[in-house]
Amino acid sequence: MKKDPDGRGISALGYDGVLRTFDEERNVLDVVGLNPAQIREYYDGRPLPPRLLTADGRNISRWDMFHPATESIPAKPTEEEKAKILAQNEELRRCGVICRVPDKSAEDGEPTKS
Repeated sequence: MKKDPDGRGISALGYDGVLRTFDEERNVLDVVGLNPAQIREYYDGRPLPPRLLTADGRNISRWDMFHPATESIPAKPTEEEKAKILAQNEELRRCGVICRVPDKSAEDGEPTKS
């Protein structure tokens, strides 16, 4: 799936069963309609929201996939939430936890250069 080239985007599964990638401003970049088995797999053992029990993203029109209902668009974090996340990340760094975002070559299955 296409991703935000700035790395500030987000992926989210809508209540309609469509997996979408969004840029930072919540514009839809790419979509995939998931079948019920794929939706369950996406949740990987976590409780499935009741509205997704009957969802089938394969039945959604292409137009609707790229123009989702407001409830299927993730909210942007507030400045307070961003500050909290940054503080949590800094605390993890102090504890020795290192998170790296893979570069483009890692997504293509090629080894990254260190």
